[in-house]
Amino acid sequence: MTVVAAVAMLFLTLFPNVMPSSLNDAWSLTVTNASSTPYTLKIMTWCAGIAMPVVLLYQGWTYWVFRKRIGTQHLADAH
Repeated sequence: MTVVAAVAMLFLTLFPNVMPSSLNDAWSLTVTNASSTPYTLKIMTWCAGIAMPVVLLYQGWTYWVFRKRIGTQHLADAH
């Protein structure tokens, strides 16, 4: 709860600046000029929509392949 409160306080204190400049206020990175364009967000949505099911399927497959535990009975004799 303390971490969430600290982050919220920092955000509210800095808003609309994301990264304030110590040299010139005009050089500060604001929320508006730090955001992506609608076209970029559209492309990233399509990429995430295609990649997310692939990643989830791969994770499910690896979970299925490695689902059984290995015990000491599976180890070769060390002698």
